[in-house]
Amino acid sequence: MKRRFGIRFKLLLVSLSLLAIPWAGYRFIQEMEIFLRQAQARNLETTTRALASMVRDSNVLPPLPHPDQALYAHPMNNPVMLDGYADDWRLLAPMARNIGNNELEASLLLQAGRNHHYLLLQVSDHSPTYFSGPVIHKSGSDQVEIHLVDGNSLGRHWLIAPRSPGNIRARRLDGKNPGPVDGRLTGAWQETSDGYNLELRYPAELGGGGLALHILDAPGGNRLSWGTDKNNAEALPLVQPSPRLQALAENNLPPNSRLRLLNSHGWVLASAGSLETAPSRNSSSVPWIIRKLLDLVLRHRSDDHGAIPDQATQITMEPAISALSGQPATRRYQIPGRETLVLATAAPVILDGQIRGAVLLEQTTDRILSLQNQAMQRLLLISLALFAVVAIALLGFASLLTGRIRRLHRQMEEAVAADGRIIGRIHPPRAGDEIADLGRGFASVLDRLQEYNRYLQAMASRLSHEFRTPLAIIRSSLENSADVADAQQKQAYLQRALKGVDRLELILRQLQEATRLEKALEQVELRHFDLCELLKTSVENYRNIHPGVSFLLSGCTSLEVHGSPELIYQALEKLLDNAVDFHQPGTPIILSTRESGTTIQICVDNQGPSLPDDMDLFQSMISIREKGQNRPHLGLGLYLVRLIADFHGGDSLAENLPDRKGVRFCFSLLRQP
Repeated sequence: MKRRFGIRFKLLLVSLSLLAIPWAGYRFIQEMEIFLRQAQARNLETTTRALASMVRDSNVLPPLPHPDQALYAHPMNNPVMLDGYADDWRLLAPMARNIGNNELEASLLLQAGRNHHYLLLQVSDHSPTYFSGPVIHKSGSDQVEIHLVDGNSLGRHWLIAPRSPGNIRARRLDGKNPGPVDGRLTGAWQETSDGYNLELRYPAELGGGGLALHILDAPGGNRLSWGTDKNNAEALPLVQPSPRLQALAENNLPPNSRLRLLNSHGWVLASAGSLETAPSRNSSSVPWIIRKLLDLVLRHRSDDHGAIPDQATQITMEPAISALSGQPATRRYQIPGRETLVLATAAPVILDGQIRGAVLLEQTTDRILSLQNQAMQRLLLISLALFAVVAIALLGFASLLTGRIRRLHRQMEEAVAADGRIIGRIHPPRAGDEIADLGRGFASVLDRLQEYNRYLQAMASRLSHEFRTPLAIIRSSLENSADVADAQQKQAYLQRALKGVDRLELILRQLQEATRLEKALEQVELRHFDLCELLKTSVENYRNIHPGVSFLLSGCTSLEVHGSPELIYQALEKLLDNAVDFHQPGTPIILSTRESGTTIQICVDNQGPSLPDDMDLFQSMISIREKGQNRPHLGLGLYLVRLIADFHGGDSLAENLPDRKGVRFCFSLLRQP
């Protein structure tokens, strides 16, 4: 069975076209986002180049570039308690320098205060060994040798070999032999779950030039040396943030940005600002369905580059690499675990033809994202509300339409009986739309069908009546002829039966005439002729046939028409025959024509009985003649007139004259059908 789809379902499908509104809005928001991102990138690139020029002209860059291998001294922001525990260092723990080798695993952190440096050394050692003898030797226990270089490139060595966890004593090394305890180096040694921590403080002037470490793990004798450069010179230099560059960065920081100044090897010499946090779409003020839709449509793509760490001490990734190679660059990356996209631009700082560093400026696209989120939220809310309102309106409208159509269907079913009889009427709606037109059309069709049913019933009654009389004559004549023996009487009865047969033949001939005319209309040929000449000929013929009747032709001299003169003459015969039958003796029958634009109307007037009201005499089998006449009349004459008028593009008319002392029958035709 074929599935039906009602008007409501189809209108709901049509309402889906409203989805083009949010799609167009989404495309507009996407284009606007691209424009804003490009504008932000251009502004950020211009600002970065301006900052690079400012740094170049400030003369605050280090005189020589730092080597690639160095130890970064973090600026000290919080006080450190020398207890051997790493609690005070947890914010810097992710940036610890791994200095391990194949024999030992260790990490190192360094903080630079105003007067002192603080060092945290974490060594993996499952069996710490402590010094227990009276004399310290450079073996036999876990030891750490520290080599510090001051600002005058003067190096000093110290040995730390604790007897137990706790505070340490650093001894000066003179050659290979430990010397006296140096109180300038203080700290603590504490065991951990996988080794030990060494927390140390020393004056900044002792180690401002460099640092090196040698770690001994006893009793296996594993050693770890760190801090030698490529030429095996001990104590790699320290990289420290520049206060002057820091002040320069803070004073020239653009709003809502993060600025980092790098040396020629990517070490961070100054950092100012922070990246603002993107507004979350998971806010409770945003409906759940809106959040899901936003997550689905707002897919922000970043470049194929990793995020730049917030606390990085050395940046060796794009766009810094390109800038340190002499080419400004811009990259976009996404912060891990967040929706925030960051736009990063870098420009080189070139002094005396040498690349002395780079300026790295970062700014989030949070404001653009926030504007986009707000616009998308409003767009989705308005679109959903509009779609819901339109869908409800269309559903209500569809329900109204289907209700009206179902009422019309119910009236149709109630108006027609199962056997096809018309038993009711359709009450046409008063509205002026197409459904009302359909209802009025159905009502008109039912009325015409009802009239046709009446016509069929009348035709059956009239045929029964017309056939009954000649059949009765034939029957009685034949019966009487059989009962008499006289030949003369028999002949009289047979003549009477033949008259009944003639009457039946006349009735059948009248029926055949209407049928033949309907078929002949399909094959008739049209031609040009003079209508007035045809009317004159018809009047002359009827004057000869009915010499006692006065026939007049009024107002017709010459009318050229296109049609069938035979059919028009036949229609005139029917009208003139009726006029002869109904006119009052001594009164004329007037034949006239009237022109109206392209239409010509032919009328026959006669004095006689008036026509009944509300009766269409041009329907088939309609007659108002009195019964009992000798000649049968089936009411087909005026029906043939209407057929001929319709064929010529006109219509038919029957009306009483103004004084109601006579009648007028007319039919019209087009000059050029």
